[in-house]
Amino acid sequence: MKIFINGNEIEIFVGATIEDAVRKFDKNILAEIKNEKAEALDQYGNHVSISGPLYENSQITINKISK
Repeated sequence: MKIFINGNEIEIFVGATIEDAVRKFDKNILAEIKNEKAEALDQYGNHVSISGPLYENSQITINKISK
C-alpha cells in the first residue's frame, strides 16, 4: 500500500504500523521518536502512537521536538 511520510511516498505492506513505515523511511528518525526527540502526527495534526495502524494514503508528519 502507498502512504506518505513528510510528503514522501512510501510503499509498505498492508497491516503495517507507523513504526514499520518510519523504520523503512529512516531508522534514525525512528530512534528520535523512541527517544522523544521527534513526534509523529497524522494528517490532521494529531499526535499518533508509532504502534498505530496505517491505511492506504495515510499521511504522517514527523516533527522534531525542541526542549
